[in-house]
Amino acid sequence: MKRHRIRVKIEFEEIDSEIESLTCVPQKVEDGCFEIDLSGKHGLDIDICEQSLLAANFQAIRDALSVHLEEMSKKKRLKNKENRG
Repeated sequence: MKRHRIRVKIEFEEIDSEIESLTCVPQKVEDGCFEIDLSGKHGLDIDICEQSLLAANFQAIRDALSVHLEEMSKKKRLKNKENRG
């Protein structure tokens, strides 16, 4: 059985945004990453940043684990089918 590698990358970016109200809810974006937009004030608050990171990471972990287990299940079914066939 092959080994598995888990990689995590966290980025903080300052963005120009006209959005007045931010929900601070993790959103999955096109590239599969999860992100949360914080106000300038909240982006400097260690407790809010920490909670936002935990919320985004929780969603990312659940999503990645679901995809991984689904792929492994498909591989196992194909291998079993080949062995029988």
